[in-house]
Amino acid sequence: MIHARHVPLGDPRIEAMLQEYMREWSALLPMKPGPDGAFAYPHRHRYVDDDHEAVIFVEDERPVGFALARRVPGAWQVQEFFVSPAERRRGVGARALTQLCARHPGPWTLTVRPENPAALAFWRRVLGPAPTEERGGDGVLRRRFLFQA
Repeated sequence: MIHARHVPLGDPRIEAMLQEYMREWSALLPMKPGPDGAFAYPHRHRYVDDDHEAVIFVEDERPVGFALARRVPGAWQVQEFFVSPAERRRGVGARALTQLCARHPGPWTLTVRPENPAALAFWRRVLGPAPTEERGGDGVLRRRFLFQA
């Protein structure tokens, strides 16, 4: 069984998986680690209020992934979602999403960048087709998923 637990963003388990997540993104986007070999998460300062939440997914007390979410007008938004590569392709992501959304029943949303086709395929399997496309402030066209928990 997957459990979603609210933790501070600085939790060492989240930090370790966040580095793995950022390393995966560095293969898709121009990102480089700092002099210490670690990637800096640019939105860290946001995860200190009640409108932002860091959640770790555990199975048998083992961390298997994490999500970073925030409250936006009328919904919760998945900002980052990660399942460890060793845990993929066995339903962990779908079960983790269910646990995340159970924390805040109601409308949810997320966007997927085109540079991440594997993520887009995952979300289409779990949520169905993305109903809208939108261009972000950075000029990147994204797929937006809207769903109810």
